[in-house]
Amino acid sequence: MKTLEKSPLLRTLPLLDFTADYFEKVDFTKTLIICVQHLYSTTYNMFDKLFRMGLKPSNLHIVGKCYSTDPQVFDQLKKDGVNVSTLSNYFDSHSPYDTNFEKKIEDFFDEIIQTTSLESYEKIIILDDGGFLCRIANRKLPKLSNIIGVEQTSAGFNRIKREGSFFPVINTARSHVKMKHESPIIINLALKKLRDKISHLDPQPKKILIMGFGTLGKVVYDNLHTSYEISAYDTDPTKNTLPTTDLHSHLKDFDLIIGATGETSLTYQDLSYLKRPVVLASISSSDREFDAVHLRMKAPQTHQCHTDLLIEGVTLLNCGFPINFDDDYQTIDTDNFQLTRSLILGAVCQAYLTDPQKPGFIELDPSFQNALEKELKS
Repeated sequence: MKTLEKSPLLRTLPLLDFTADYFEKVDFTKTLIICVQHLYSTTYNMFDKLFRMGLKPSNLHIVGKCYSTDPQVFDQLKKDGVNVSTLSNYFDSHSPYDTNFEKKIEDFFDEIIQTTSLESYEKIIILDDGGFLCRIANRKLPKLSNIIGVEQTSAGFNRIKREGSFFPVINTARSHVKMKHESPIIINLALKKLRDKISHLDPQPKKILIMGFGTLGKVVYDNLHTSYEISAYDTDPTKNTLPTTDLHSHLKDFDLIIGATGETSLTYQDLSYLKRPVVLASISSSDREFDAVHLRMKAPQTHQCHTDLLIEGVTLLNCGFPINFDDDYQTIDTDNFQLTRSLILGAVCQAYLTDPQKPGFIELDPSFQNALEKELKS
């Protein structure tokens, strides 16, 4: 096994150390891990713990996402001997990202199952971010009895729940520590990036509309309403701050629209009601918030997913991807995200200890969560 001691990406992350010690008896020597992950430095440190717990780099297969892949991390993983897909960097501005991404994951998955003796491993762990990988495994490997999944997002949880799974899935997405402590970290980063983006806009926006008035939307509203004239729209009419629920009649009033739903908040047809100029900023996930591909197809094709595009008077920040996932990797991947990586590491360890014959969602070990939360507060 290759030593990773000299990697410049390794740093002191006490919560990861604690988690590795908590599961010190787990041995991943005969484990295969296939995963979709954000490829950041803290993620690399999580993988380093797995290597030190016996996982062979050659038994780790990763697909990253173009908008959250740090080139340094990608290169280091390659150097370590990990099978990290070149599709991690792929972006075509004229294609719908989610559809394209799922197809690329499936191609990568097919390569693995065609060249690997899957039955020879004690456990195959499907570590997912978004539910695509677990759904593909569920369709393609129904006869294997050594598979356990891990899902870390609510969107992924819902995708897997709709389709079902013949293998157990550790439900990290709904763990109480994640929901209680991770959300403020993500929200604070989104606010920081949002304020920075707004400060560089010319002209400065005066009227702002937030699409989606859930937890994230409310925090954004609370932080910006003293500086801007700000309104919120939600599919739940009781949450709207607009004078009426007729969204189209109000869209022409706003200089900046912030997407915070996690789904498509403005369809391509809705965009025709916007004023010009207008700025669109997503703080949710993927590029789906504003039906971005339809806008991008009106601009020259690009493979750079962090570009701000000006299209017929509409400025699409970060190509439609969340502005808190830009290419300033040092400000994105702070030490605070060791909590997220520790929860994932704990879930992977729990997956190893789980009976693969008991399908369905499994709660992330409450004892581990309580211990981690205690460590977090110490």
